[in-house]
Amino acid sequence: MTLFDLIHFERPFWLLCLPITWVVSLYFIRHSDGQRPLKHLIDDHLMPHLVYKSSSPRVVRWLGLICVSLCWIGLAGISWTKAPTTMFESTQKTVLVVDQSLSMYATDITPNRQTQLKQTIRDILAQNKDGEMALVAFAGEGFVISPFSQDRETITHFLLALDPIIMPTYGSNLTSGIETALSLHKDKQQALHLIILTDEITDKDRVEIPKRLADYAITLDLVAIGTQAGAVIQLPDGQILKRNGKNIVASTPISELSAFTEKVGGRFYRGRLSPQDLSVITRNTLSNEQTQQARNKSIHWVEQGHWFALPLLIWLAFQFRRGAVFALLLSVGFLPLDSLQASPLEWFLTPDQKGQQAVDQGDWATADRYFEQPKWKAASSYALENYDSTIQTLTSLDQRSAAENYNLGNALALSGDLQGAIEAYETALEQDPDLDAARENLEYVKQQAQQQQQQEQEQEQEQNQESEQQDSQDNSNPDNKEQNSDSDTENKNTQNPPSDEKNDNKTPEKQDKNKTPEDNKQEDAKDTPLDQNTPLNQEEQQALDQWLRQIQDDPGLLLQRKLWYLHQERRNEQQFTQEDKQDPW
Repeated sequence: MTLFDLIHFERPFWLLCLPITWVVSLYFIRHSDGQRPLKHLIDDHLMPHLVYKSSSPRVVRWLGLICVSLCWIGLAGISWTKAPTTMFESTQKTVLVVDQSLSMYATDITPNRQTQLKQTIRDILAQNKDGEMALVAFAGEGFVISPFSQDRETITHFLLALDPIIMPTYGSNLTSGIETALSLHKDKQQALHLIILTDEITDKDRVEIPKRLADYAITLDLVAIGTQAGAVIQLPDGQILKRNGKNIVASTPISELSAFTEKVGGRFYRGRLSPQDLSVITRNTLSNEQTQQARNKSIHWVEQGHWFALPLLIWLAFQFRRGAVFALLLSVGFLPLDSLQASPLEWFLTPDQKGQQAVDQGDWATADRYFEQPKWKAASSYALENYDSTIQTLTSLDQRSAAENYNLGNALALSGDLQGAIEAYETALEQDPDLDAARENLEYVKQQAQQQQQQEQEQEQEQNQESEQQDSQDNSNPDNKEQNSDSDTENKNTQNPPSDEKNDNKTPEKQDKNKTPEDNKQEDAKDTPLDQNTPLNQEEQQALDQWLRQIQDDPGLLLQRKLWYLHQERRNEQQFTQEDKQDPW
């Protein structure tokens, strides 16, 4: 434990005044006799009448120096105690309802509508800092991509993998998207903010959506993506979506979307949002009913610097007029220094304070270099997708909160350690049973672990069956057994592949002598296996296959599997079926 673990300075740059004060004071104390330069000019009997001599003893001056030094320490914001602070958080809930139909690949907006949609969501996330936010995507049906959370980085992470091609059903069912968003909101009397981004509305949506919203206190903003003229739909593989041999032109019904928004009492926007539009959408005027006391409390240092100013005030009271002038000069030190952004005083900031400044500016890479506190270091590593460092930092903590165990589970899952992720999620739920995000991730990771275990069992069964078949063939055909033994002997003596049936009349030695490097290259090109019957190569191949399965070469593959799993659950429960006569775009 170091001294700075027991004592904290909120404004350490004030400590620079300590050495300056002592150097200046010692100089004047030593040269306080002002009569020496005048003795050569004025007679000795006149000197006492012309020169003022301080009547205060040296002890008083040294006492004043100590009081001023204590005052500098008080201005530095010294503290040696910690206390929890009750925080209040916003209960405002916002749901982003995002259209992920194939029409988002339309090229009327360069490069396509999907790019503008994602950039608009990023702008909203950067502007909206209060309350909880969720992300719902819909095509033929709606899915919860991210439940309510105050962490905007979680939504940004899922946004990178979101794409229309991964949706399990195609179409544009805005009604299903609205129903999915409302299913996240349990309290109908509490205010809910819906931000819809779409390029299509159907007759069914115009009729059904107002009925769904009737019982809720909804604030709705609708952003139309695309143009009235429209354009062809170019899929990610470069092909143009066609119907009956003709290119499909996806147009955005601007007037119909505007009329629908006005009907439900919402606000309509078109295209890329301006700074004024973003300010209107993300502005939250919260009442007392929309704020609540946070479950977590902030631990902060309790500043005790005001006690260090008390000795100076007492000393100034004895100095009378001169003390008043000194107090006036001292008050200049209380002027705010917030405007001095690039001053050398930043050299005295702690690494964690420099890291927090980098986070405020959105520079997570710089923050990761500065942070020393394990919790903050783990947060910056997770934001940079450096999951190994995140796992190492969080596992080194003696005690972890529910949120930290949840983040540890996410990092373990993304790094491929499904069993470790399950244990971290279960620990988080034990600490906080209301952490719905951990419960959903736990169920999904368990499903993935079961699938992975089933695949391993199936592979083991296939390998056992192949070995049994091979043994039965060897036992039933002695000639093959002799040929295999001869082949094994040949493989042990040489490094060339076994000979073909046409060359059985030749000895292995002749084959080895007559083969050229070109022949060996041709045989390698034919993928002739070397020692494939040996157990070592089989184990290496199995380990290689297992390792390759853990590599995620597509960032949207995990999200695609999750959506498909949810879609299959709904089909089994007969909650959703593909509607007839619904366009797949």
